[in-house]
Parts: sequence; structure tokens; C-alpha cells
Amino acid sequence: MIAAILLVHSYVLLVGYCTSIVVLGVLIAPRTQIRIRGILLLLCFGMVVAGTRMLFVEDQIPTPFSDEFNIPGSLVGTVITLPDLRETSTRLTVHLKRGEDITNIIASVPLYPKINVGDSIKIQGTLKKPEPFETDGGRTFQYDAFLRKDGIFGVIQPAFAEVIGHSNHPWLRFLRILQSIKDTLMKLLATALPEPESSLAAGLIVGGKQGLGERLITDFTKAGMLQIIVLSGYNVMIVATILMRLLSSFPKNISFMVGITSILCFVLIAGAGSSALRAGLMAFFSITASTFGKRYDVLRVLFVSLFLLGLWNPLMLIYDPGFQFSFIATLGLILLVPILTPCLLFLRNTTLIELTATTLAAEIMLLPLLLWQTGNLSLVSVFANVVAMPAVPAAMGFSVLAGMLAFPFEHIAPGLSVIAGLPAYIPLTYIIKVATLSASLPFAQITIPAFSFWVVVVSYSVIGVLIYRFSTLPHRGNDFLQPASLGFQEMPLRTSSCPLACSQPCRHVPKDPPQA
Repeated sequence: MIAAILLVHSYVLLVGYCTSIVVLGVLIAPRTQIRIRGILLLLCFGMVVAGTRMLFVEDQIPTPFSDEFNIPGSLVGTVITLPDLRETSTRLTVHLKRGEDITNIIASVPLYPKINVGDSIKIQGTLKKPEPFETDGGRTFQYDAFLRKDGIFGVIQPAFAEVIGHSNHPWLRFLRILQSIKDTLMKLLATALPEPESSLAAGLIVGGKQGLGERLITDFTKAGMLQIIVLSGYNVMIVATILMRLLSSFPKNISFMVGITSILCFVLIAGAGSSALRAGLMAFFSITASTFGKRYDVLRVLFVSLFLLGLWNPLMLIYDPGFQFSFIATLGLILLVPILTPCLLFLRNTTLIELTATTLAAEIMLLPLLLWQTGNLSLVSVFANVVAMPAVPAAMGFSVLAGMLAFPFEHIAPGLSVIAGLPAYIPLTYIIKVATLSASLPFAQITIPAFSFWVVVVSYSVIGVLIYRFSTLPHRGNDFLQPASLGFQEMPLRTSSCPLACSQPCRHVPKDPPQA
């Protein structure tokens, strides 16, 4: 009975979510009726298919495993994702199987001994149900639902694991190779850069979170810059842009295969988070269009990506704040930047205009959902992101270079590894200083009391009406300022025009509950 109620509740939420997207689609769709019908048909079809898909989603742990809840004991399973290294522990996603029954759990184990993806392990500890918890913003984060979207129904923390074998499954062997690359690069960065710069570099290029410390993470959160230390959509788009330029002179087939494979590996190494998946899918379409000379329609691609990811995992639409923030922020960049840019011409600097417009666009579009989800409002985030974001591409590029140069230096003269890290040290230190100084300002972050979801609905309705209203007005300024994306024209993929493209989504996802 409870499962049925939860299923109906989830379906209602999904219908409401998709209906709001349909309404927004009506407001921002091109005036050509055929294209309006196409968008609405796609969204309505996606809503029906995703709702039907939810009927086949597991909503509870199988009985053989539920009998193990709250009883100390041992379980045997296989690690199926790259280990998530934290400050004092490693989080493992473990696949369990008993006869015909299967499920996934999370085990929080010590950092050592090291455990790899594909290892068969014996876990000692107490299996418990994930529970909702209170966030710093006074909200309740549905941690159980957040894990359920990935088919995870239990947690063991703390846990102790012993490797008893290795899986020979081809996919897990491939992931093991990626983990080896990630671990090697993080180790090389640690030799070339001091802390916390090496941890920030790891977060930018391979999604590492270890070593930053609670205080620095808090500073990034207060400054509204937490997305920088968690590899996300923006990082994926930077990699995609670089790949498109590097591969432009190669034959089409080679450039396509290398580009797609590189994006896939990059997303998987980063942990395949929701915002990275969204950006990776959009990058796939972008590379495909660039390689074969097709037009890249960014607004259409965003909605197609929403449809495909919702079809693959409909619970992601409801219970994953990262995905919701990712979609909303990217939509804001597409729709609001052309409207805001002419209003910022007084800045008289193209780069500054672009950075300010994109930051404001993402912040405005995110604000209603962000405040409803977390209650945390950073009053310095616009300033901090405008100042810090230009350094991110340089920090990523020089960090990769530092890792590459540190490899031969480590074998020839270990002391020279520090020299390899000097170019990366400057932008990394700059980003950290911006975060700490911004967070130290009085009233850098305030907490908004909880409010009804109807406020979010009304807010986005007003934003949608304003977008439609201002998009019909003539725009001032140069050609590059015109709202091409509203007319479904080709939108160039430029890292400078996408500083928050979907890093923003991840920055306010509540922290995991404290370990027992």
C-alpha cells in the first residue's frame, strides 16, 4: 500500500514537472506553429513515456536484503562504479545478488586498503535504510529518494571491506582502466602542486573531492562557487570545445570517434553525475553537428537531452536536484543572455558583458528553485563567479599540463615536478582567494525560510512571460548580441559564453548525512 502511494505521488510530481516544462515551452517556442507543435508533442510524449516508464522502476529493496536491515553482519557484492574518495572515507556503490534478487547499496569504507571498481568484496557492518535529513538551509533533503533514483536502497556506514576477488565483466574492466588513469593523474597532481591547489585541480579535471577540507568547501559554498570544485557540465563543455578545435583538421570519421570517446571517458571518470551526463549528451550532439557540417540548435538539443535522460531514468527528473538545476540554468543561459546582454553595454567590454550576462542569466533562472530546495542565498555569487570564472579554463588546461609533465619529472628528477605545476598554481590560487575573500564578506550568505512550491510555479510563470515579452522587442547593439537561440538559429559553442552552463546545478545539492 505504501509503495503504491509513493508511486502515485512520484507520478503526480512527474506530471506536474513536465507540465510546467510544456507551459514554459509554449512561452519560449518560436512563432512558427509547426515547430511549436513539434516541441509540445515531444514534451507531451516524453511525459507519457516517462510516466509509463516509472511503472517499471524498483521502489523498494527485495525481501532477502530487507531482512538484513539493522542487523550487524556481512554481505558480498561487486563494486560497480568508480570509488568516490572523500576526506576520511571512500564511498562504494556495491551490487548485491542473492539468487534471482539483486539490489545496490552504498558502503562507506576507510581510505585504505584501496578498493577498485570491479572488485568483489565482503562488507562488514550494519545495513540501514537511507533516511531524509535536515540541511543547513532548514529544508529536509529526501536522501532515500535521491539514492532510489539510482536503484540504491541501503547504506552501510561505517563499513569495513575485504577484497575476495575480481569481476571479469568487460564494462567493469573498462571502468577499472579509467580509475587507474584517474588515480595516476591525481597522484601526479599531488606531486606537482601543494594543497589545497592540487585538490582543486583534481576537482576540475577528474572530479576529485578529497583534500580541500571542510572550511574551504564552506567558503566555496558561501561564495556560490561550489560548482567549481565539483566537475560538472561547464568542465565537460570546455573539454568538448577544445576537442572540436583540435580535431577540426582531422578526417571526419577519426575526429568523430575520438571526440565522442573522449567525452564518454571524461564523463565516466567524473562519476557520471546528472549535470555531467546532460552536458555530455549535448556535447555529443555538438561534436556530431560540427563533424558532419550540420546546424547545432542548442535549445532543441537541450529539450531532446531532457527527453532522453528522462526516458532513461524518470526518477532523475523528480529527485535529483543536480539535474533540475542543470536543466534550468542551461535554459536560462539560452533564453536570458540575449535579453540581458544589450542592457549591459555600458560595461564597454565584450568579455565582461558576456561573463556578467551569463552569470546573471543562470542566477535569475535558478533562484526560485534554488531557494525552495535549499534556502541558501549567496549575496556575493554574481560578483564571485564573474571574477573567478575566467580563470577556470586556464586552471584546467595548466593542471592537465602539470600532470603530463610531472610524469617524466617524477622518474627523472622528482623535485622538478613542482616546476611543472607553477603555471597551474597561479590560476588555482586565484580561484581559491576569490572564494575565501568573497565568503569572508559580511552577509555573504543568508538563509530564506521555507515557502510553498506554488511560489516557484508563480515565479517561473512570471519569468516565462517576461522572456516572451522581451524576446519580441527589437534589440540594440551589435550582431553578436542578437537572440539567435530564440529563433532556433545556430549557437556557437564558446566557453566564454557559458561560464555557468551547468556547473551551477551541482553547487547546492545538500551534503551527505554525517557518518555514524
